[in-house]
Amino acid sequence: MKSEAKIPARGWGIVWIAWLAFMVANLSNFAFGVILPDMRNDVGFGLEMAGWLSAIAWLGKGLLTIPIICFISKGKPKTVLFSIFVILGVGMLIQGLATNVTMLFVGRLFVMGVAAGIVSVLVVFKIQWIPKEKLGSINGIEMFTGPAGQMLGTAAFPMFLAMMSGWREVMIVMGIFALILAAAWLFIAKDNSANEQQTYEKVPVLQPLKEALQYKNTWILALAWPMTSLTWIAVYTFWPTYAVESLNLSITEAGMVLGLLPIGSAIACLVSPVMAQKWGYDKPLIVASGVVLPIAYYSLMLTNNVLLLSAATFIAGYAAYNFVPLAFTTLYKTDMSPRAVSMGTGFIFSLVGLGGAAGGALTGWLGMQYGLETALSLTCITPGFFAVLTMFLTETGWKAEQKKQPQILEQEHA
Repeated sequence: MKSEAKIPARGWGIVWIAWLAFMVANLSNFAFGVILPDMRNDVGFGLEMAGWLSAIAWLGKGLLTIPIICFISKGKPKTVLFSIFVILGVGMLIQGLATNVTMLFVGRLFVMGVAAGIVSVLVVFKIQWIPKEKLGSINGIEMFTGPAGQMLGTAAFPMFLAMMSGWREVMIVMGIFALILAAAWLFIAKDNSANEQQTYEKVPVLQPLKEALQYKNTWILALAWPMTSLTWIAVYTFWPTYAVESLNLSITEAGMVLGLLPIGSAIACLVSPVMAQKWGYDKPLIVASGVVLPIAYYSLMLTNNVLLLSAATFIAGYAAYNFVPLAFTTLYKTDMSPRAVSMGTGFIFSLVGLGGAAGGALTGWLGMQYGLETALSLTCITPGFFAVLTMFLTETGWKAEQKKQPQILEQEHA
């Protein structure tokens, strides 16, 4: 199914500003482990406090996304996103200037607390400016920015540190960059005049959420998706320790193997929308992720061969993001209002964030009780529940839509 519809230049400008902001937020979050030793020495705190600083980012993402999106029920999405970009920049500046742990907590809460809101509020602009048949590819590029930020945070951040005088300077530069994006947003972001009145009509705060929750796919994705984020964060946080202590890998080898997770994810974000568009079906690819993930993750516990571990990690990273752009696109392929799609996206993101927070906390507790191998092995089970739940999704691929057309025409002529 091919289309000649094109994305306007202003549409590209709008999404790229938001994507760059989202990438910087992820870079800041996933670089935390790299800068942690210097941060601990500089500010002065222990490992337990480091764990809480890690968790606050995911708790903020889980708890603040819905309240942020509620603002678009009463105000303009352009203003909401401008505020998010400013908060993002301020959060990074606070971390760069931090003299105590409280400032680090506030800074990390600001950055990741608003990060998911970027993608959720941007939904309104994508519906205005992006042709419907191109939304799958656009969502793929959008989701690519998350793993790209993770790759930069784990692989390239040491180079940023080497080019500057320390982690503080890097945080300050990223904060300034976020504020520059906020200024650019004011000039570039504009509403599609055809949808402006509909977009800004004030409605009760919870009305878009109520509308989004009337659709089965919203509930299924909100319940299923956290099953994968739980395992993702568990592996990202604790597998390197397990690899060093139990598989006798060096920390360099463990880092190299783990670095293939976001690489696989980034590739999946670009490839899966193309596959779905050519195939014409979304749901089989979504379900397949839940089938592959338990096997790929558990394989990380079975060998100390770096080549085999690298292959398993790449497959796990690919499967973990293979479904992401397709799952989000299912909400666009309904008759929901733009605000309802935005709120539904935010609702899903909130539970995904809580799933990530649970992954770290649960695996840490299980590791203390039964050892890391048992803890990580148990978390490998949860993506299987994702596969089971997503089997009940309503298919939204273009072939399924074509099959519905004759039925709709028959009903109209009946």
